[in-house]
Amino acid sequence: MTDFGRFHNALRIMINLDRHELVAAGILKHGDHNAWGTFHRDPYRWFIRAPDAQARKLWGLIESRQPERLKCT
Repeated sequence: MTDFGRFHNALRIMINLDRHELVAAGILKHGDHNAWGTFHRDPYRWFIRAPDAQARKLWGLIESRQPERLKCT
């Protein structure tokens, strides 16, 4: 699979994440509805603006959902 395919699939995964998954991964705090709203409205912008620690956690969650053939090695 090309880098394009890997990147495209990562974006698909990101827009399909639910609040409880982000909370469980330590990306968002339980009960922080404002943070969820911001993420849900525009997850791409949220990712770009997130502190490195949160962005890395989100990337790890996305990578965990990638099919084996698309995971970073």
